[in-house]
Amino acid sequence: MDELVAEIRTAISAAASGPPLPDRKFNKDDEFVAYGLNVPAWRKIMREFRPRLRAPSLDERLALAEALFAEGGGWLGHSAIYVLALNVGELGPQHFERLDRMADRFTGWSHVDDVCISVLQPLLLAHRAETLSLLERWNGSPDRWKRRASVVAFVRKIGESGQFTDPALRLCENLVFDGKDLVRKGVGWALKDVMRGDRQRVLEYVKELRRRGVSSTITLYAIRDLDGRERGEVLAVTPNRTAS
Repeated sequence: MDELVAEIRTAISAAASGPPLPDRKFNKDDEFVAYGLNVPAWRKIMREFRPRLRAPSLDERLALAEALFAEGGGWLGHSAIYVLALNVGELGPQHFERLDRMADRFTGWSHVDDVCISVLQPLLLAHRAETLSLLERWNGSPDRWKRRASVVAFVRKIGESGQFTDPALRLCENLVFDGKDLVRKGVGWALKDVMRGDRQRVLEYVKELRRRGVSSTITLYAIRDLDGRERGEVLAVTPNRTAS
């Protein structure tokens, strides 16, 4: 595995426009360190490695993902997630402790969003109860990236399905006063997409958040799909300063 990790690192370095540096454009307050590389170039590299990524045993492939995360670079972290996504159909609850340890290596929101959409969402569909239990743990984690992941797992088709409204709202509720901006943005994104699957219920919840004085970061993200009367009704709600 060490040889394959080194080859992936070398391929990324060779395709990059510069050495790995903190990405302050899109990750201004994060630990995310990345080579100067765009997404299409990185995907091309990973496609070339794909046959070799499928050849080892599942345990070896998971060890490869762990080793890539341990490299500490942004694109190498995404390469680890690429390996996990390739094997997501073989993953189950017995692998969740390893996945939890890998999540300790997230260094930016893009790692979180990538793993949520390409790994956690398929696991939610295949192993609902166990994956929700993992997200519950992350929801209360001191690690902001795990907290963000606990709600971003419900975006897009998962939220739109209407099948996960209850757990999504419960986990979002726990984070509506989170001190980290990118966690709050994750809550808003989740609410926006869950609203697509349960419109009236989530709309009323967002109005209640406005009454409670929750950050506008959350509520404005949540209503991005709305216009006209419904949007106006939400924006007209003011905090209830007399509430106990």
